[in-house]
Amino acid sequence: MKPKLAGLAILASVLVGCAPSSEETLTATGFHNVGTTAESTIWVAGKPNVDGDYEVKVTGKLNGFCNGSVLAAVGTQICNMGETDRDSIFIIGAPDVATGGSLTLTDETIVSLAAFDIPGRSDLKIVVGIAPPNTGASFIDVQFTTASGEILNRQGNPMADAESLVGGPS
Repeated sequence: MKPKLAGLAILASVLVGCAPSSEETLTATGFHNVGTTAESTIWVAGKPNVDGDYEVKVTGKLNGFCNGSVLAAVGTQICNMGETDRDSIFIIGAPDVATGGSLTLTDETIVSLAAFDIPGRSDLKIVVGIAPPNTGASFIDVQFTTASGEILNRQGNPMADAESLVGGPS
């Protein structure tokens, strides 16, 4: 549906008293549903905004979290938002080979990350983690995993194996 027609369809549905869901509105305005985790759906804009950024939004359980967030480079925080009585969400730019990962919060809580493809971007993915209420407000480390089981650091580079860091086997 063309953007003008989509906007008119949304306006018409509001005028007749049946406002569209946030998912319908996002789809009509060119956002792509990239995946769902922990009852929250992640959406990425299909085109850049006037600043050249691709916006990220969340619907579902954590509806409204991350509004105003935009895609960012590998290892860069895109969104970190939570409330005392609700979960927290962390969205981070990830290398294109990422299939998941883990996030270490400031209170040392480990959060599993789900990886999502971004339509039209073969160079970048996003990883999303949901942390329970009252855990660390920010993260101190992120690691990505690949389909082959390789662990990548925050920059998306292979981690040095533990033996090479301590001088090899004894």
